[in-house]
Amino acid sequence: MSARGRVAVLDVMPEASREVISSIFGADFDLAFAEGDSPEAKAETARGAVGLLTMWGAVTAESMAASAECRVVQKLGIGTDKIDTKAAQDRGIAVLKAAGINAEAVAELAVLLALSVGRNLPRAIEAARAGEAVKEELRAVSLGLLGRTVGLVGFGHIGRATAARFRAFGAEIVYYDVYRPSAEVEAELGARYLDLPELLALADVVSLHVPAADRPVLDKEAFAAMKPGAIVVNTARGSLIDEEALAEAIRGGTVFGAGLDVTAVEPLPADSPLLGLDRVVLTPHVGGAVANNFPRVIERAYRNVCAVLDGTEVSPGDVVVAPPAGGGL
Repeated sequence: MSARGRVAVLDVMPEASREVISSIFGADFDLAFAEGDSPEAKAETARGAVGLLTMWGAVTAESMAASAECRVVQKLGIGTDKIDTKAAQDRGIAVLKAAGINAEAVAELAVLLALSVGRNLPRAIEAARAGEAVKEELRAVSLGLLGRTVGLVGFGHIGRATAARFRAFGAEIVYYDVYRPSAEVEAELGARYLDLPELLALADVVSLHVPAADRPVLDKEAFAAMKPGAIVVNTARGSLIDEEALAEAIRGGTVFGAGLDVTAVEPLPADSPLLGLDRVVLTPHVGGAVANNFPRVIERAYRNVCAVLDGTEVSPGDVVVAPPAGGGL
């Protein structure tokens, strides 16, 4: 057994991802990888672990209780809504994320989705494969980004990375966030603050970059308040959009279309009203999933886990539930 103990990976990982994790954690920790997604499989994998790693799955009180030695749960990303943080706090277990680690990858996808919707990419690909000449058909119903106004709801790590990329396409950037950054940050990104109703009325593209919410940010009233013909992009969390209202707004022409990497239920159910709409581009929650970023994610996780076990400082931006006072093992 490794002197540092056991670290359990609670998601079923492909071999390539296991190799990356092993190359970074393997010299100091014994690693256990979940072989199934059931609560029982996760609890068995967690047994005896000092640290739990999770990418997309839930980390329940039962998983934490499976190991009396557990000191830290590390999210391999930023969204911690599937981690039972109360149970962790009750058990004295730190919960950490990797703030900003996927910002560039998610920002790239946000721009890709906006372009895919605006340029009718699914129809263009279909036509090219079928040998159809559709240039003029698509010209009449396609929109570019040059000179358009992009409204970012949320201006943290991902929102700012997204602003820089949309700006490179010649778009004007406006944003809303409950925490307004300095004038220097706004000037650097060429971004202008608006309150949310103003943003919705002005933006040609509305892109969401805020945490999960108890109620949708974009509901029937919000879609009605949007600039007619706007494009909606969501790479954050599915709970931010009322999907029935979105489908209705697209069918009625209020919203031009939507690019969605996340949905309220994942995978999207077969009876979802979004599936029958040509101007909805869907990806399966892959915003941060790029191979060349994954080692950075795991290196951050390794540093955080070691810091908790050693009783040393963790970057405040990564702390969701703080380690108990007095720290290490």
